Amino acid sequence: MTADDTDTERTGATVDTGSDDNDRADPDAEALLDALIDGGVVAVDPETSTVATTAEFEDTRAVYHDTYADASAERFHESVAEVFGLDSAGAAAEQVDELGVTREEFVAYLAIDAHLDRSPSTATLARMARVVSELRPGTPVPDAVVELDDGSYERFVSSHDRAIVTVWKHHCDPCEAMKDDLDEILAAIPDEVAVGGLDGEDCPEFRRAIGIDAAPALALFTDGELREGFTGRATPDRVAAACTEVYEDGDGA
Repeated sequence: MTADDTDTERTGATVDTGSDDNDRADPDAEALLDALIDGGVVAVDPETSTVATTAEFEDTRAVYHDTYADASAERFHESVAEVFGLDSAGAAAEQVDELGVTREEFVAYLAIDAHLDRSPSTATLARMARVVSELRPGTPVPDAVVELDDGSYERFVSSHDRAIVTVWKHHCDPCEAMKDDLDEILAAIPDEVAVGGLDGEDCPEFRRAIGIDAAPALALFTDGELREGFTGRATPDRVAAACTEVYEDGDGA
């Protein structure tokens, strides 16, 4: 799933995750998690005990993700060499292959280092990166709308005469821009219209059914039937115009 942008030196001998003479002993798993929580990198849901990365950390990670996710192998290896003080990109490539370092782990390593107030040792950062790269981020759906998924959206739209489902994703500049305008966007929607939201990357059934393949997006329903859908950053004026067309001019028909 894509983002619709219409209208978005640390040194060391190797990339090794083990301790060196200057490192303290690696913290155990619980201490490692506590450090990530204290640093605002992850949070634990008090109801489900689910561990997820925080929205604030995801903002930091997005910067590095945009830089390295689609970078060439040469650029990736050059960056690894620079960060870990290796002699060359070739040497970095050998270390990456030998240790199985992924781009996701490298991005997480850099993002954690940037996000924490105090930088841990290289070994601890590497362990943190491995943990964080395996965690799912929290939902990108803003709190102001009802969170939905593939198992609940049909019930939501069919149980309201008029409903709008918004679509969001992580690492999405136009999504973040829409969240900045969310109060004004919601104010532009008639009071009788129920508003929900879902994580587009986690809801393939919704995307297939509605024909939406990018975020952000809005889908307007009446009596459970899709009446209009569009992708790209939605301004308050655009949302107001769509609501007028579907719910007033069209009278829900």
